[in-house]
Amino acid sequence: MIKKMLLVVLVIVVNETHAQSPVRLGLNFPFRNPELTSIDNYMSHIQESGAQIYRQMTYADLLWRQVEPTNNNWQFGYADSIFLNYTDFEFVGNLFCFSIASSDTNNVGYQVPWRACDGLPVCGWNYDLDSSDTKDYLSTCISRYSNIHYWELGNESENSSYPLGIPNMDFIDFTRYNYNWIKELDSQAKVLLPGTLGTYDVPFTSKYNWYHTVFANDIGNYFDIFSFHDYNAWWTTPVHIDSIIAIRDNYGLQPKEIWITESSVSSLYDSISPNYVSIDEQAADVWRRTTIAWAKGINTFIWHGCWSSGMPSEWAEFGLLDHTGKKKKSFHSFKLLSEKIISFDSAQVVSQGIAVDDNNSETGGNGVWVMKFIVNDENKYVMWSRDNQSFQLTPSSNATYKITSVVPYFISLDGETVSFEIDSVDVASGNSHVFNLSSLPILVEETNADPINEISEKIFVKVFPNPANESIEIVNLLSFQTEFIILDINGKVFYKILLDPLENKSLPVDGASKGTYIYKILNNRTIIQEGKLIIN
Repeated sequence: MIKKMLLVVLVIVVNETHAQSPVRLGLNFPFRNPELTSIDNYMSHIQESGAQIYRQMTYADLLWRQVEPTNNNWQFGYADSIFLNYTDFEFVGNLFCFSIASSDTNNVGYQVPWRACDGLPVCGWNYDLDSSDTKDYLSTCISRYSNIHYWELGNESENSSYPLGIPNMDFIDFTRYNYNWIKELDSQAKVLLPGTLGTYDVPFTSKYNWYHTVFANDIGNYFDIFSFHDYNAWWTTPVHIDSIIAIRDNYGLQPKEIWITESSVSSLYDSISPNYVSIDEQAADVWRRTTIAWAKGINTFIWHGCWSSGMPSEWAEFGLLDHTGKKKKSFHSFKLLSEKIISFDSAQVVSQGIAVDDNNSETGGNGVWVMKFIVNDENKYVMWSRDNQSFQLTPSSNATYKITSVVPYFISLDGETVSFEIDSVDVASGNSHVFNLSSLPILVEETNADPINEISEKIFVKVFPNPANESIEIVNLLSFQTEFIILDINGKVFYKILLDPLENKSLPVDGASKGTYIYKILNNRTIIQEGKLIIN
């Protein structure tokens, strides 16, 4: 086995993958109260992470009381700074309210802000009284931010009591009205059924009852995307996903996508975190939660969130950045996930360990967990085991397994530089390789280890001797300039040079690590020849 350590130095860049389709991986924006940095600083981190979609912009979102606190008194300053300045990215626009479950989020529920009150029976959302103002609010927001393609009707909405919530049957009508009004404004927009409260601290049974009630009364006709929140231990996630899919399918809504719009774990223990949490386990959960979700059929996963709240909040350190804005290991694991997995063509569960709806189970998560993804026609496996079991793969042809520990083993004090442990092993066809697993996942990327055939029967550039010990000769047989590149097994460029017409060049390789390399010959950025180079 050849062991390699990859040092990854991260810089802030604009990542072009945000426009990818389909959208699979996102980030929520929080923290909140107070906001300690600028919108641009937030967005630079979110962009760098590789997330494809952003949700819950909190103080810069379109919550009704924030953008129209009194009638026709529009305040779009914060919202403009995101939605108009970052038009190349996908957002979920949160409409109406941030939450109906707490009083610290500028909360009036679904009420018209300037008529909001807390007395019954007159308080709450009423069609006859409030529909005109509601349509005006929707029209103003959706017309102003035409770059937003996803709209969520509030957040954590299953409070079925006025004034902050809406009784179930009235909520179905409320959803129908708003769905139709949004579609009239933008027929291509996608409407999300607001995610229910997370699975922490509240019996999930109540969520099932709410879903069954509203689904049985045809709310499925008035949304495009079914979303829910999930915060318990990662080994409870499969149970919740199976239940949500069963509810959707039971009501004949199989074409509806399912999104997990909030899910995460803190890097420190608090009242709503399972007892296994740590800096490393949070980074591991980035991979465990997402890959389980995708392999079980969830379309989009959104981690909650980007920048952490600090203590004493019960939501302290749930973010990929700590409460000072410094990157944690989880940030770099998230970025690696976006680079390696999200462009998959297919996903499946190969092996599932013990899934149990018990946040403190001593055996939950035991066994072998293996999720398989096909990315650009290559097999990629994500594996782990809470109780340190093993798993074996047997390739059908000669293969090289590149093995990456997805939780960095090193992070610099400033959070900018990390190191991932990377191994590689060649396995002959029909033989098996055993992977000894831990609770921290590994990514296994399988590539064909058979000799690479030349693209053309004609050799345009000679490379010899091969295998090589001290040097190689590179001879350009063409009457025009070509580019010659050598890459190591990790795809990192080891050597690159332009070859002039008919040039003969000697390249010393005695200082290179022994192993297998790939060389490529390019003409105007098009590969015209490639092969395997072995250095002894």
